Amino acid sequence: MDTSKIEELNDQALISDVIYRYSTGVDSKDWELFRTCFTDPLHVDFTSTGVPAPRTFPLDTWLRVVQKTLSPYRVTQHVNANVTIKVNGDEASAVVYLKARHFPLDDPENKKIWDVGGYYTDRLIRTPQGWKIANLKFTQTWTEGAA
Repeated sequence: MDTSKIEELNDQALISDVIYRYSTGVDSKDWELFRTCFTDPLHVDFTSTGVPAPRTFPLDTWLRVVQKTLSPYRVTQHVNANVTIKVNGDEASAVVYLKARHFPLDDPENKKIWDVGGYYTDRLIRTPQGWKIANLKFTQTWTEGAA
């Protein structure tokens, strides 16, 4: 195997790690781990969920937005699949399928679970600290239950 293929596979593994850290950080509410996944600032597009327009956030603001959004839930579980990564030098794109379960604080019997499905389309850049997500776009394709 030639060196360039090994480097590409290594980059893909490192990028996959960023993607999984993102979900792990959210679900464990490990905000320092979550922070390691993104550039500062970060461009975010969640228009498919009803958010009015894409926006660029300072990283601290993005953390507060995510914390506030997830505060009504005692447990979340974000599951990533079908990760497709294309590396082009110090930039990369990734498409990542997502299924996320949200368990409300006020629902100990789990009768009001909110499920979300869709996919992320990410643009990542190589930084001195490793690969980071610079553009995060979520396309929601389905939901079940109430937010």
